[in-house]
Amino acid sequence: MDRMSTGQVVTFHSVKGGTGRTMALANVAWILATSGKRVLAADWNLVSPGLHRLFRPFLRAEAAEQQIGVINMVRGFEDQATGSRRSTALSDQVQVARHVMAVDGGFPGGGGIDLLPAGRENTDYAAPLSAMNWDRFYHAGDGARFFDAVRTQLRRDYDVALIDGCSGQGDLADICTAHLPDTLVACFTLSRQGMESAATAAAKVQERYPRIRVLPVPMRVDLAERQKADAGRAVARRLFAGLPTGMTEQERAAYWHAVEVPYQPVYAYEDRLAVFGEAPDEKNRLREAFENLAAHLTR
Repeated sequence: MDRMSTGQVVTFHSVKGGTGRTMALANVAWILATSGKRVLAADWNLVSPGLHRLFRPFLRAEAAEQQIGVINMVRGFEDQATGSRRSTALSDQVQVARHVMAVDGGFPGGGGIDLLPAGRENTDYAAPLSAMNWDRFYHAGDGARFFDAVRTQLRRDYDVALIDGCSGQGDLADICTAHLPDTLVACFTLSRQGMESAATAAAKVQERYPRIRVLPVPMRVDLAERQKADAGRAVARRLFAGLPTGMTEQERAAYWHAVEVPYQPVYAYEDRLAVFGEAPDEKNRLREAFENLAAHLTR
């Protein structure tokens, strides 16, 4: 595409695993595409990739088997000879578009989803992943310039690029939460440890990278335990005080209520999107929470 860099990059991150982060990202991607947005869904959870499973019914089987992904794109750049790098434009070396596959969702109004998987789904994936030193790549191997080029291409080619970052903290998590995004979706459960670790990570991002908008999102909220849920909500609001920024207290309270993702046990047993799999019951609907989050992402 030739259009200007007007899109935004959004990282979904959780310090702890098991928050439902990947499920949230996939549903938000589908909702945005249905509203006419060009969306990228990128799986940077390289240790335990799973985003492709949620889109599998809408991918060509042969494409999923043959498709290279994030780790191959990074290693291909890293392995290029110095002379080749000097003679080739950085944007030509990166080429995110070469590593994506289309999600066949029949989206209206020019909308669509491209999936950037973690890597090829076979035994060849393990070798480049195990050999990757992210700190050395970033600081000594032109990695910072590489991620600058990735960010530029994502913002140019998509209305919204959604990155499923790896859980925890470390070199790769820092790249996904600090270097790439315009917005960070901080996913957490209402356990004390989950809230505190997520709030600490969000505070570090806010302090070091004030350009990044942080949206805290409580996940897997079990409303069967009403008193515990209320107590957890109160603690979360206190730990994430002032977030999201740029809102009045009334607007912030409405935000917290709107984006809270309820726990629904059925999704623990199969990989399917809530945009298709929900019962018609209007209470505690996952889709409504994901629609509200999508609306906040696009303002």
